Amino acid sequence: MARILVADDDPVLRTLLGRCLASAGHEPVTADDGVEAVRLLHEGTRFDALLTDHAMPGLTGVDVIAEAKRLDPTLPCIVITAFHDLDLAMAAMAEGAVGFLPKPFRPQHLLIIVERALERRRMADETLRLRLVTPLLERLTMVLANTVEAKDLSTHLHCERLVRTSDAIAERLGVTAEARADVRLGACLHDVGKVGVPDDLLTAPRALSEAEFAQVKRHSQVGADILAGIDSWHAVRDIVRHHHERWDGFGYPAGLAGRNIPLGARIVAVADTYDVIREGRPYCPPRSFESALTELDAQKARQFDPDCVDAFMAVLRGTGDGAGETLIGHSARPVRLVAVE
Repeated sequence: MARILVADDDPVLRTLLGRCLASAGHEPVTADDGVEAVRLLHEGTRFDALLTDHAMPGLTGVDVIAEAKRLDPTLPCIVITAFHDLDLAMAAMAEGAVGFLPKPFRPQHLLIIVERALERRRMADETLRLRLVTPLLERLTMVLANTVEAKDLSTHLHCERLVRTSDAIAERLGVTAEARADVRLGACLHDVGKVGVPDDLLTAPRALSEAEFAQVKRHSQVGADILAGIDSWHAVRDIVRHHHERWDGFGYPAGLAGRNIPLGARIVAVADTYDVIREGRPYCPPRSFESALTELDAQKARQFDPDCVDAFMAVLRGTGDGAGETLIGHSARPVRLVAVE
Protein backbone atom coordinates (compact mmCIF):
# COMPACT_ATOMS: atom_id res chain seq x y z
CA MET A 1 0.00 0.00 0.00
CA ALA A 2 1.25 3.46 -0.92
CA ARG A 3 0.11 6.79 0.57
CA ILE A 4 -0.66 9.09 -2.36
CA LEU A 5 -1.49 12.79 -2.13
CA VAL A 6 -4.23 13.74 -4.61
CA ALA A 7 -4.76 17.44 -5.34
CA ASP A 8 -7.70 18.51 -7.52
CA ASP A 9 -10.25 21.33 -7.17
CA ASP A 10 -12.95 19.28 -8.95
CA PRO A 11 -14.73 17.26 -6.20
CA VAL A 12 -16.10 14.70 -8.67
CA LEU A 13 -12.71 14.02 -10.23
CA ARG A 14 -11.03 14.09 -6.82
CA THR A 15 -13.45 11.42 -5.57
CA LEU A 16 -12.92 9.31 -8.71
CA LEU A 17 -9.15 9.48 -8.35
CA GLY A 18 -9.38 8.47 -4.69
CA ARG A 19 -11.64 5.51 -5.45
CA CYS A 20 -9.39 4.27 -8.26
CA LEU A 21 -6.34 4.39 -6.02
CA ALA A 22 -8.14 2.78 -3.09
CA SER A 23 -9.37 -0.03 -5.34
CA ALA A 24 -5.74 -0.84 -6.11
CA GLY A 25 -4.91 -1.04 -2.40
CA HIS A 26 -3.40 2.41 -1.98
CA GLU A 27 -4.22 5.09 0.62
CA PRO A 28 -5.31 8.35 -1.07
CA VAL A 29 -5.06 11.61 0.89
CA THR A 30 -7.00 14.34 -0.90
CA ALA A 31 -6.59 18.11 -1.13
CA ASP A 32 -9.16 20.41 -2.73
CA ASP A 33 -6.60 22.81 -4.20
CA GLY A 34 -2.89 23.50 -4.52
CA VAL A 35 -2.69 25.51 -1.30
CA GLU A 36 -4.19 22.62 0.69
CA ALA A 37 -1.80 20.18 -0.99
CA VAL A 38 1.23 22.25 0.01
CA ARG A 39 -0.10 22.52 3.57
CA LEU A 40 -0.35 18.72 3.78
CA LEU A 41 3.17 18.36 2.39
CA HIS A 42 4.49 20.71 5.08
CA GLU A 43 2.84 18.72 7.86
CA GLY A 44 5.56 16.14 7.48
CA THR A 45 3.44 13.15 6.46
CA ARG A 46 5.46 10.90 4.18
CA PHE A 47 3.80 10.44 0.83
CA ASP A 48 4.90 7.86 -1.71
CA ALA A 49 3.60 9.81 -4.72
CA LEU A 50 1.83 13.04 -5.64
CA LEU A 51 -1.01 13.21 -8.14
CA THR A 52 -2.04 16.78 -8.92
CA ASP A 53 -4.32 18.64 -11.31
CA HIS A 54 -2.68 21.56 -13.06
CA ALA A 55 -5.40 24.22 -13.37
CA MET A 56 -6.25 24.97 -9.71
CA PRO A 57 -6.90 28.26 -7.93
CA GLY A 58 -4.13 29.72 -5.81
CA LEU A 59 -1.33 27.39 -6.83
CA THR A 60 -1.06 25.43 -10.07
CA GLY A 61 -0.02 21.81 -10.29
CA VAL A 62 3.44 22.90 -11.43
CA ASP A 63 3.71 25.10 -8.32
CA VAL A 64 2.72 22.18 -6.09
CA ILE A 65 5.26 19.89 -7.76
CA ALA A 66 8.04 22.45 -7.34
CA GLU A 67 7.34 22.74 -3.60
CA ALA A 68 6.94 18.98 -3.20
CA LYS A 69 10.31 18.32 -4.83
CA ARG A 70 11.92 20.98 -2.63
CA LEU A 71 10.66 19.18 0.48
CA ASP A 72 11.25 15.64 -0.79
CA PRO A 73 13.50 15.42 -3.89
CA THR A 74 12.70 11.73 -4.51
CA LEU A 75 8.89 12.12 -4.37
CA PRO A 76 7.46 11.02 -7.76
CA CYS A 77 4.91 13.52 -9.09
CA ILE A 78 2.22 13.12 -11.76
CA VAL A 79 0.40 16.09 -13.29
CA ILE A 80 -3.17 15.87 -14.63
CA THR A 81 -4.63 18.41 -17.00
CA ALA A 82 -7.48 18.78 -19.47
CA PHE A 83 -5.23 20.78 -21.78
CA HIS A 84 -3.07 18.88 -24.23
CA ASP A 85 -0.33 21.45 -23.87
CA LEU A 86 3.24 20.44 -24.65
CA ASP A 87 4.61 23.56 -22.96
CA LEU A 88 2.76 22.64 -19.76
CA ALA A 89 4.08 19.10 -19.91
CA MET A 90 7.63 20.40 -20.33
CA ALA A 91 7.20 22.83 -17.42
CA ALA A 92 5.93 20.02 -15.20
CA MET A 93 8.76 17.72 -16.20
CA ALA A 94 11.27 20.52 -15.59
CA GLU A 95 10.02 20.75 -12.01
CA GLY A 96 10.45 17.00 -11.56
CA ALA A 97 7.18 15.39 -12.71
CA VAL A 98 7.64 11.78 -13.78
CA GLY A 99 4.21 11.32 -15.39
CA PHE A 100 1.67 13.31 -17.38
CA LEU A 101 -1.98 12.20 -17.48
CA PRO A 102 -4.43 13.99 -19.81
CA LYS A 103 -8.16 14.17 -19.08
CA PRO A 104 -10.29 12.20 -19.68
CA PHE A 105 -8.41 9.06 -18.64
CA ARG A 106 -9.16 5.41 -17.99
CA PRO A 107 -8.61 4.04 -14.47
CA GLN A 108 -6.28 1.37 -15.85
CA HIS A 109 -4.12 4.07 -17.45
CA LEU A 110 -3.97 5.98 -14.18
CA LEU A 111 -2.91 2.91 -12.21
CA ILE A 112 -0.17 2.05 -14.70
CA ILE A 113 1.32 5.54 -14.44
CA VAL A 114 1.05 5.48 -10.64
CA GLU A 115 2.77 2.08 -10.42
CA ARG A 116 5.64 3.32 -12.58
CA ALA A 117 5.98 6.35 -10.30
CA LEU A 118 5.97 4.16 -7.19
CA GLU A 119 8.67 1.96 -8.70
CA ARG A 120 10.83 5.05 -9.09
CA ARG A 121 10.21 5.81 -5.42
CA ARG A 122 11.22 2.30 -4.39
CA MET A 123 14.41 2.51 -6.44
CA ALA A 124 15.28 5.90 -4.94
CA ASP A 125 14.65 4.61 -1.41
CA GLU A 126 16.82 1.55 -2.02
CA THR A 127 19.64 3.66 -3.40
CA LEU A 128 19.51 5.92 -0.35
CA ARG A 129 19.43 2.91 1.97
CA LEU A 130 22.54 1.47 0.33
CA ARG A 131 24.37 4.78 0.64
CA LEU A 132 23.56 4.98 4.34
CA VAL A 133 23.92 1.34 5.33
CA THR A 134 26.79 0.08 3.17
CA PRO A 135 29.59 2.04 4.94
CA LEU A 136 28.39 0.69 8.30
CA LEU A 137 28.16 -2.86 6.95
CA GLU A 138 31.66 -2.59 5.55
CA ARG A 139 33.04 -1.49 8.91
CA LEU A 140 31.22 -4.30 10.73
CA THR A 141 32.30 -6.94 8.23
CA MET A 142 35.90 -5.76 8.46
CA VAL A 143 35.76 -6.37 12.22
CA LEU A 144 34.40 -9.86 11.57
CA ALA A 145 37.01 -10.56 8.89
CA ASN A 146 39.83 -9.42 11.14
CA THR A 147 38.51 -11.72 13.85
CA VAL A 148 38.75 -14.64 11.43
CA GLU A 149 42.25 -13.55 10.40
CA ALA A 150 43.34 -13.68 14.03
CA LYS A 151 43.29 -17.47 13.69
CA ASP A 152 46.19 -17.16 11.28
CA LEU A 153 48.66 -14.33 11.90
CA SER A 154 50.16 -14.81 8.43
CA THR A 155 46.98 -13.33 6.96
CA HIS A 156 47.11 -10.13 9.05
CA LEU A 157 45.51 -7.23 7.11
CA HIS A 158 44.89 -9.57 4.16
CA CYS A 159 41.19 -8.65 4.00
CA GLU A 160 41.84 -4.92 4.12
CA ARG A 161 44.24 -5.16 1.19
CA LEU A 162 41.83 -7.44 -0.65
CA VAL A 163 38.99 -4.95 -0.30
CA ARG A 164 41.12 -2.15 -1.79
CA THR A 165 42.49 -4.33 -4.59
CA SER A 166 39.10 -5.81 -5.53
CA ASP A 167 37.43 -2.41 -5.52
CA ALA A 168 40.17 -0.99 -7.76
CA ILE A 169 39.70 -3.84 -10.25
CA ALA A 170 35.91 -3.45 -10.19
CA GLU A 171 36.17 0.28 -10.78
CA ARG A 172 38.55 -0.28 -13.70
CA LEU A 173 36.03 -2.74 -15.20
CA GLY A 174 33.28 -0.13 -14.99
CA VAL A 175 31.24 -1.92 -12.32
CA THR A 176 28.39 0.16 -10.86
CA ALA A 177 28.72 1.76 -7.42
CA GLU A 178 26.13 -0.62 -5.93
CA ALA A 179 27.85 -3.70 -7.38
CA ARG A 180 31.24 -2.41 -6.19
CA ALA A 181 29.83 -2.28 -2.67
CA ASP A 182 28.94 -5.99 -3.00
CA VAL A 183 32.47 -6.71 -4.26
CA ARG A 184 34.02 -4.95 -1.28
CA LEU A 185 31.82 -6.88 1.17
CA GLY A 186 32.53 -10.16 -0.62
CA ALA A 187 36.25 -9.49 -0.61
CA CYS A 188 36.13 -8.65 3.08
CA LEU A 189 34.24 -11.84 3.98
CA HIS A 190 35.68 -14.20 1.36
CA ASP A 191 37.32 -16.44 3.96
CA VAL A 192 34.77 -16.12 6.77
CA GLY A 193 34.11 -19.86 6.42
CA LYS A 194 37.58 -20.57 7.82
CA VAL A 195 36.05 -20.30 11.27
CA GLY A 196 35.12 -23.93 10.65
CA VAL A 197 38.64 -25.04 9.66
CA PRO A 198 40.99 -26.44 12.34
CA ASP A 199 43.72 -23.96 13.27
CA ASP A 200 46.51 -26.48 12.74
CA LEU A 201 45.54 -26.82 9.07
CA LEU A 202 45.51 -23.06 8.50
CA THR A 203 49.00 -22.65 9.99
CA ALA A 204 50.62 -25.88 8.79
CA PRO A 205 54.10 -25.05 7.39
CA ARG A 206 53.87 -27.94 4.91
CA ALA A 207 51.83 -29.22 2.02
CA LEU A 208 48.49 -30.60 3.17
CA SER A 209 47.34 -34.14 2.50
CA GLU A 210 44.42 -34.67 0.15
CA ALA A 211 42.07 -35.25 3.09
CA GLU A 212 43.32 -32.16 4.91
CA PHE A 213 42.98 -30.01 1.82
CA ALA A 214 39.42 -31.27 1.41
CA GLN A 215 38.66 -29.88 4.87
CA VAL A 216 40.15 -26.51 3.97
CA LYS A 217 38.20 -26.39 0.70
CA ARG A 218 34.96 -26.56 2.63
CA HIS A 219 35.47 -22.99 3.87
CA SER A 220 33.94 -21.40 0.77
CA GLN A 221 30.65 -23.26 1.17
CA VAL A 222 30.67 -22.80 4.94
CA GLY A 223 31.13 -19.07 4.44
CA ALA A 224 28.21 -18.92 2.02
CA ASP A 225 26.07 -20.83 4.51
CA ILE A 226 26.96 -18.34 7.26
CA LEU A 227 25.62 -15.52 5.10
CA ALA A 228 22.55 -17.40 3.89
CA GLY A 229 20.18 -15.59 6.23
CA ILE A 230 20.89 -12.11 4.79
CA ASP A 231 18.36 -11.74 1.98
CA SER A 232 19.96 -8.74 0.27
CA TRP A 233 23.43 -10.30 0.14
CA HIS A 234 22.97 -12.73 -2.75
CA ALA A 235 25.89 -11.23 -4.69
CA VAL A 236 28.10 -11.13 -1.59
CA ARG A 237 27.29 -14.77 -0.83
CA ASP A 238 28.15 -15.74 -4.43
CA ILE A 239 31.58 -14.14 -4.06
CA VAL A 240 32.24 -15.98 -0.81
CA ARG A 241 31.13 -19.31 -2.29
CA HIS A 242 32.83 -19.07 -5.68
CA HIS A 243 36.08 -17.15 -5.17
CA HIS A 244 38.06 -20.41 -5.66
CA GLU A 245 36.42 -21.31 -8.97
CA ARG A 246 38.72 -21.32 -12.00
CA TRP A 247 38.19 -19.88 -15.46
CA ASP A 248 38.95 -23.32 -16.94
CA GLY A 249 36.35 -25.04 -14.74
CA PHE A 250 38.73 -26.94 -12.46
CA GLY A 251 38.08 -24.92 -9.31
CA TYR A 252 35.74 -25.49 -6.37
CA PRO A 253 33.14 -25.90 -4.94
CA ALA A 254 30.90 -26.01 -8.05
CA GLY A 255 33.38 -26.38 -10.90
CA LEU A 256 31.99 -23.31 -12.67
CA ALA A 257 33.87 -22.05 -15.72
CA GLY A 258 34.32 -18.78 -17.60
CA ARG A 259 31.57 -16.21 -17.29
CA ASN A 260 29.37 -18.65 -15.41
CA ILE A 261 31.49 -17.66 -12.41
CA PRO A 262 30.00 -14.50 -10.80
CA LEU A 263 32.02 -11.44 -11.78
CA GLY A 264 32.66 -10.47 -8.16
CA ALA A 265 34.16 -13.90 -7.48
CA ARG A 266 36.39 -13.60 -10.56
CA ILE A 267 37.63 -10.21 -9.33
CA VAL A 268 38.34 -11.45 -5.80
CA ALA A 269 40.14 -14.53 -7.15
CA VAL A 270 42.72 -12.32 -8.88
CA ALA A 271 43.12 -10.01 -5.89
CA ASP A 272 43.38 -12.91 -3.44
CA THR A 273 46.02 -14.80 -5.40
CA TYR A 274 48.11 -11.68 -5.91
CA ASP A 275 48.10 -10.92 -2.19
CA VAL A 276 48.99 -14.49 -1.22
CA ILE A 277 51.94 -14.46 -3.64
CA ARG A 278 53.23 -11.13 -2.39
CA GLU A 279 52.73 -11.72 1.34
CA GLY A 280 53.44 -15.45 1.53
CA ARG A 281 51.97 -18.10 3.80
CA PRO A 282 53.44 -20.62 6.27
CA TYR A 283 53.79 -23.11 3.42
CA CYS A 284 55.37 -20.69 0.91
CA PRO A 285 57.60 -17.59 1.21
CA PRO A 286 56.59 -14.20 -0.23
CA ARG A 287 57.56 -13.56 -3.83
CA SER A 288 58.54 -10.42 -5.70
CA PHE A 289 56.26 -7.97 -7.43
CA GLU A 290 57.55 -9.09 -10.83
CA SER A 291 57.01 -12.75 -9.95
CA ALA A 292 53.44 -12.06 -8.90
CA LEU A 293 52.64 -10.26 -12.16
CA THR A 294 54.25 -13.03 -14.18
CA GLU A 295 52.14 -15.63 -12.37
CA LEU A 296 48.91 -13.75 -12.98
CA ASP A 297 49.75 -13.27 -16.64
CA ALA A 298 50.59 -16.98 -17.04
CA GLN A 299 47.22 -17.97 -15.56
CA LYS A 300 45.07 -15.73 -17.76
CA ALA A 301 42.26 -17.80 -19.33
CA ARG A 302 43.37 -20.73 -17.16
CA GLN A 303 42.80 -19.86 -13.54
CA PHE A 304 41.67 -16.27 -14.00
CA ASP A 305 39.31 -14.16 -16.08
CA PRO A 306 41.61 -12.41 -18.59
CA ASP A 307 39.64 -9.16 -18.30
CA CYS A 308 40.10 -9.10 -14.53
CA VAL A 309 43.84 -9.70 -14.84
CA ASP A 310 44.16 -6.97 -17.48
CA ALA A 311 42.17 -4.55 -15.31
CA PHE A 312 44.43 -5.23 -12.34
CA MET A 313 47.56 -4.77 -14.46
CA ALA A 314 46.13 -1.46 -15.67
CA VAL A 315 45.52 -0.36 -12.08
CA LEU A 316 49.14 -1.06 -11.16
CA ARG A 317 50.64 0.50 -14.27
CA GLY A 318 48.36 3.49 -14.38
CA THR A 319 49.72 5.01 -11.19
CA GLY A 320 53.36 4.91 -12.28
CA ASP A 321 56.54 4.27 -10.24
CA GLY A 322 55.03 1.33 -8.42
CA ALA A 323 52.51 3.48 -6.56
CA GLY A 324 49.81 0.97 -7.48
CA GLU A 325 51.00 -1.34 -4.73
CA THR A 326 50.85 1.48 -2.22
CA LEU A 327 47.27 2.08 -3.27
CA ILE A 328 46.28 -1.48 -2.38
CA GLY A 329 48.22 -1.69 0.86
CA HIS A 330 51.70 -3.03 0.08
CA SER A 331 53.48 0.21 0.93
CA ALA A 332 55.98 -1.50 3.22
CA ARG A 333 57.68 -3.21 0.29
CA PRO A 334 59.91 -1.53 -2.25
CA VAL A 335 58.54 -2.36 -5.69
CA ARG A 336 59.57 -1.91 -9.28
CA LEU A 337 56.90 -1.71 -11.96
CA VAL A 338 57.44 -3.87 -15.01
CA ALA A 339 55.39 -4.53 -18.11
CA VAL A 340 53.97 -8.01 -18.49
CA GLU A 341 52.47 -8.69 -21.94
